Amino acid sequence: MFRNKLKDEFEKRGPWVTKYNVNGKTYGGNYDAQNDKRIEWFFQYFPKIKTIMELGSLEGGHTVALAKHPGVEKVIGIEGRKSNIDKARFVQQVLGVDNAEFIEANIEKINLSQWGQFDAVICVGLLYHLPTPWNLIEQISQVTGNLYLWTHYATESKVSIEVNGYRGLMYEEKGMIDPLSGMSQQSFWPTLDALRAMLSRYSFGNIQIIEDDPYHQNGPCVTLAAKVK
Repeated sequence: MFRNKLKDEFEKRGPWVTKYNVNGKTYGGNYDAQNDKRIEWFFQYFPKIKTIMELGSLEGGHTVALAKHPGVEKVIGIEGRKSNIDKARFVQQVLGVDNAEFIEANIEKINLSQWGQFDAVICVGLLYHLPTPWNLIEQISQVTGNLYLWTHYATESKVSIEVNGYRGLMYEEKGMIDPLSGMSQQSFWPTLDALRAMLSRYSFGNIQIIEDDPYHQNGPCVTLAAKVK
């Protein structure tokens, strides 16, 4: 009976992107955020952190994985879509995760420092959805000295514009109608060199490339850990 009720509750909140395992039964979508290798890498590079800010928490899959890691005391997940926040809070309750908090906010328009300082910020799948990504990096530098980032970037052959001194391309987003798009109609993808320059400009001078995948099906992408030098 419990499984049937839980299935109904997941379906009522669908469609889902993220897959969840509850007592050996899977619910939700197809994306297994709990076992994402990028979360494993995050803790390899930042092994002793206790407080985490997650930018773009979607349906809470990564948030739950982060919060469950030994030693983590608090995770704040910031997400722009109310439907995703509702899903994340539902899953949080189902799984009994009490050291995570979800905040509905448009990252393009808020001040991150209002939530204080954090041992690390994790930003997976968000930066490339922003029209001015350097603004977010500047804000991140004000709340932490440790940044873990996964994002798409522009190859030199695709460069079509220079914005604020950074070379890259403008990407057409679908806005609020697409749950996996940014909040604005356009976003800026910097080149990898421009991304490094962006990070260094805001004191993240110690940059370690964890994985560079120029052939990703959705466009070249990079996973990196950056620390204030």
